[in-house]
Amino acid sequence: MSCHRILFALSALLLSACSTLAPIDHNNDALRIECHWDLQYPSVAPADASLAQLRETATRRLAALNLNAQWELNSEGASAEAYTDSEPDRQRLHRLLSVVLPGMERYPAPFFANVRLHNIVLVKELAVGGQRRLAMPMAEVDSVAYADNSAKLCPAGMEMRVHHEFYHFIDYREHNDYYHADPAWLALNPAGLAYGKGGASFYGKNLQDVGHAKPGVVSLYSSYGQEEDKAETFGWMMTPDYAARLDLYVMQDANLAAKLRHMREQFRKYSQPGT
Repeated sequence: MSCHRILFALSALLLSACSTLAPIDHNNDALRIECHWDLQYPSVAPADASLAQLRETATRRLAALNLNAQWELNSEGASAEAYTDSEPDRQRLHRLLSVVLPGMERYPAPFFANVRLHNIVLVKELAVGGQRRLAMPMAEVDSVAYADNSAKLCPAGMEMRVHHEFYHFIDYREHNDYYHADPAWLALNPAGLAYGKGGASFYGKNLQDVGHAKPGVVSLYSSYGQEEDKAETFGWMMTPDYAARLDLYVMQDANLAAKLRHMREQFRKYSQPGT
């Protein structure tokens, strides 16, 4: 059995297959090469659920983690729309919740309290500084926003983004800045690794984010900046389908293995009550 098939089988054991969504356009996702498109996430509500029922599901499941569901975005420099009770919007929100909710449920409730995350904002058509985005950390208001922008996305790739953007929030909490030099992290890099000009420079070029593009980094996007390297490593670690591949990468890459140990320690630290 090929390595690809082994990894897919491992991932399938972790996520039940259940999808009622339209066929996926594989040409519309920067993660399309790294995603297993046949791996679908269980629905979080009946296929005919109303907007109110979907909101109730999100509110209830997030409340169990001591998080608040919010349905409008108010952030300078960013824009988004609220979901309506139309059939297309219900499908879009259902698709988003089917990834975001299980993603957030991978954390124990103390984790969110320790990093002071209080709100999950669920919207559509999110744009930040004119660039369309699927998620945005807002540590200044104790929130992270997640969006469906009509793109046909690989579900596991969207979950990886859920954790990736959440780590930007965590990083801000630790350093009071989204962009900072972290000597402890930089010391884990192999000699000669130089970061690019930041994650924003990746957008708009139809680039593909591929795994383990060079020694010491989990993906091509990781190489665009220290903040992206940290968030990518955490995102791959937290997403089962990606974690299976990350575990193979670190067997051959001591620097990446050290970064994974760092992120596992971050997870352990913030998972403890009263950290």
